[in-house]
Amino acid sequence: MSETLRQKVDSLKREVDALQIHVMESDPPWYKSASNIVSIVALLFSFGTTVVSYIHTEDQDDQSSRQELRSMLQRLAVLSRENIKLSKKYADDPTAAMALGSLNNQENALLIRQAAELARKLRPKHLVSGPEYYSVGVALQNAYDLSGAAEFLRYAAETSNDFNVEIAADRMIAALQYQRGDPEAGRAAFQKARNIFSKYSGFDPFTQGSTHIWTELAWAGAERNIGAMDLARKHIETCKTIANSMAPSPGATALRAQVAQFELQFANVPQNAAQPLPSAPGAIPLPAIH
Repeated sequence: MSETLRQKVDSLKREVDALQIHVMESDPPWYKSASNIVSIVALLFSFGTTVVSYIHTEDQDDQSSRQELRSMLQRLAVLSRENIKLSKKYADDPTAAMALGSLNNQENALLIRQAAELARKLRPKHLVSGPEYYSVGVALQNAYDLSGAAEFLRYAAETSNDFNVEIAADRMIAALQYQRGDPEAGRAAFQKARNIFSKYSGFDPFTQGSTHIWTELAWAGAERNIGAMDLARKHIETCKTIANSMAPSPGATALRAQVAQFELQFANVPQNAAQPLPSAPGAIPLPAIH
């Protein structure tokens, strides 16, 4: 490149640099530019609209999932009633009863899996109630999924502020521990159920006494199912003590009769004879261990 040409290029470069400096010095700051402010406001509005739309859509999905879960639980309850009706309706036709019962059981198994999946999806958002957790747990137990049943019964006990749901969940958790071969964990769970009124105060003496009796009877049944008859009889004795200390009333009389009936069932059972104890009102069914 010739010296003349180089000088011209340098001169042009200096002019361009000077022009750029002039332009930059003459432009106002970005926050004083109306066009810049409009663009930023538009961007923020668009972002806010997107966030609100996303939250609204997520809320709608959650509500839809909750409604779906409730519908499944209602259908599961209907299926249980239908199975009882079928067994009576087709008492003289066991083949038909078995076929129809099998179809109900297939639907039942499918619904239980779907209900458990939905409840797990909604759980982190605290959108499932204690009774709903309990219903899923009971359904899973009926389907012989003891691990899943224990999981949801634990959720029910942890999240419920309802006395009836929590005591039922605690008793069933205890019974499940016996079924799973862990009686020590079961005893701890039954003791938790016995301590229920340390959390729920204000209940009348009859409610407290009757609740303790049904817990002790369920506990006795669980011990009987594993052949621990000495422990089972101790719980029956505890029931008798509670029942005899209750103020006279028709309810107390009925409870004493129930306890006496259970005591007769235990009377001639030898030690280590594992047998199922028939369920009583308010008690948790306790299938025998095979």
